Amino acid sequence: MRKILLLLLLAASQSSLVHAQNGHLQIPISRQGFHDNIDKEQAAAAKFDGKADDLVKVSDDQTINLQVTNALLKEVDDMQIEIERDSALDHRLKVKYLTGLYTVVKDYNQKRSRRKIEPEEAPSMISAYRNMMRADIKGKSIEPYIKNLSFDASERIIEIFHDNPGYKEARGEVFSKYAFNNLETVMPKLQGYLDYPGTDSIVAAVARKYPNQVLTYATSYTPMANLIKKNQDPVVQLIVRIGQSPQSTKILPFIDQLMDGSITVEKLETVVDNDYQYYKQMVKSMVALQKMKSEGRNPFGMKAMMENMLAKSLLYIREVNDLHEESAAVRFRIVKDFTPEELYYLIINGQEELYTSSYTNHNNAGLYDQMMIRMKPPRGDSLLMMINFDRFKKFIAMAAGFNTLDHFLKSMAPENSNYLMQKYVQNLEKTEDLEDAVDVANSFGSIRDEKLLNFLRAEVKKNLAYVKKHNDRRGTVIYQLLTSLFENESAKGENDSSKATDIAAELSLPPINFVGFNTLQSDSGRVYQQVFFYGDKDGQDSYASFMGNFPSSDWKAVKNKYWVTITSLKGKPTTIYANLPIDEPGDKEAIQRLSEYLDENDIHPTIFIHRGHSYHINTTLDNLQSSAKIVVLGSCGGYHNLATVLEKSPEAHIISSKQVGTRFVNEPIIHSLEDVVRAGKNVDWVVMWAQLGKRFAPDARNRELFSDYVPPHKNLGAIFIKAYRQIMKDEKK
Repeated sequence: MRKILLLLLLAASQSSLVHAQNGHLQIPISRQGFHDNIDKEQAAAAKFDGKADDLVKVSDDQTINLQVTNALLKEVDDMQIEIERDSALDHRLKVKYLTGLYTVVKDYNQKRSRRKIEPEEAPSMISAYRNMMRADIKGKSIEPYIKNLSFDASERIIEIFHDNPGYKEARGEVFSKYAFNNLETVMPKLQGYLDYPGTDSIVAAVARKYPNQVLTYATSYTPMANLIKKNQDPVVQLIVRIGQSPQSTKILPFIDQLMDGSITVEKLETVVDNDYQYYKQMVKSMVALQKMKSEGRNPFGMKAMMENMLAKSLLYIREVNDLHEESAAVRFRIVKDFTPEELYYLIINGQEELYTSSYTNHNNAGLYDQMMIRMKPPRGDSLLMMINFDRFKKFIAMAAGFNTLDHFLKSMAPENSNYLMQKYVQNLEKTEDLEDAVDVANSFGSIRDEKLLNFLRAEVKKNLAYVKKHNDRRGTVIYQLLTSLFENESAKGENDSSKATDIAAELSLPPINFVGFNTLQSDSGRVYQQVFFYGDKDGQDSYASFMGNFPSSDWKAVKNKYWVTITSLKGKPTTIYANLPIDEPGDKEAIQRLSEYLDENDIHPTIFIHRGHSYHINTTLDNLQSSAKIVVLGSCGGYHNLATVLEKSPEAHIISSKQVGTRFVNEPIIHSLEDVVRAGKNVDWVVMWAQLGKRFAPDARNRELFSDYVPPHKNLGAIFIKAYRQIMKDEKK
């Protein structure tokens, strides 16, 4: 009891009682420790702002600070006295309530430090605990006092009263607070609440956001399935009906059309068995869902539709990619009957896997080429209106990356192309993540039309002025960063090194044009690297080719069951660990065994190299360590991959490709990197890329492939993410 109790209590002796100065309050020494624990948490609350005073500062609003201070200091002190003075409570109950009070204050402190609770909720927590304690003493339910608390404020409090007659109802109430804020992850936790009256409402809410999860449980042999089948909610009942079909997972994305009666389960069952008819129906339904969304309605099947369409799109794209050596007639035969909108959805779903020549080529046979040719009339704005502008920002970013943006914009009237590009850079502050902003940053580095670049610069500045005027801090950071990147990138008369230096200085980032050799070394001076291979044919071919880069005169290779260890014999000490491309799923086990070995031996590579298709990238990223300074993705540099790398390894320099990587480019890059590392030099990206450019200049085919690789100093998306996170991190401090 920080002050009041100190005035009330005399210093403890070996006797069993401590007598208060006023002669009325006696506290057994056996409970003194419980009071001390509470006092320590009160002191910790007051010292959170770095000052050991009697003010708990949680806000710039002094009224809120005084309310929180009163709750955590005075009201907690008062409750300690109330507990000790209540003669109806025996020692066990007094310990129970003192321990509970300590738990409440400690829980608040811990969650406040981790930003898991609103700091101003302290008065409500303390008030609720007092009311619950008094109700518990009288044998009454604690449930009425939990209603006004958040989940984070209430989850620990109710456990103090686990033997209260209202505990079960209170626990259900608290679970509901969690459930409705965590619909994506709540279903597995419902098993313990099957008899709770609010469970049906939770299932109905999940059905509207994640219907696939309800379908999974509805078709299982668990008590949950019975609960779902009895649920009278119409959406839940429709999911149960869908679950009766052997094609349920393919039919589920059409739940909105099934709800409005525009299609039936029986009709869909005849469609989904034919790949093209199924894809065609998905495109038609996606257009309808986008229309619903534009009208302010919330489609239930959108997420499942996007997932199914992505999977089907990639099957088509991979077939086109795999036939890249064949004639156009053979290579693109699988999409010969596709409509422009169907080709559009193939393109935006294939962002991370499309070859340049699959997107566009000199025969005008690529997916983009055919999309434009098959338009009647050939106007890009008409197509975007037809598909309700679904993910048009993604399409614009891809068009910029593949150098077709100018062609696409010229297919429409100038006023419409200007309007489209205005929309492209607008509302970046309103998205949940940074994906659209990163796309804008990346596309700027690909656009060559100076008139369009000037237009975009002006639009970004207009948006910057708008968000500043409206005191939108997130928007201000986003548009200020884009302005800085665009101005530096377009600076005249500067070489790449100077531009990179200027950008890093302006954004307060470490160097982006080179990695210091000393940062790559371990404490022992050795440079460790990890390379990821996969067990498909491409991975096995890549591994065989990769191993040809290490002649026995310069390197020593030792192989075990799961990986090969390659150690330099000349130059600076370097060790490369590469898992063997064992047939799937053995490749995943090999990667896991290697990662476990590295962890057990405290080995932290600073260079990570991904060799494989984009659908393997998640496994690579899962095994990435925070020690990474250079990450060679060798494929798909999409936003989510960049963000994941930088989340795990904030200092990483990322080499990525706008298309699927190829060993004919990957290996020269890796070989150059190894030469620089063994020489003990800084890895200068500007110098390395210039040398690689000269190497590929005479090689027409691979020169084009190399042009799709983005070095770290040109990776505006990665630079944007780094700078944004640094600014927001500094502001939190």
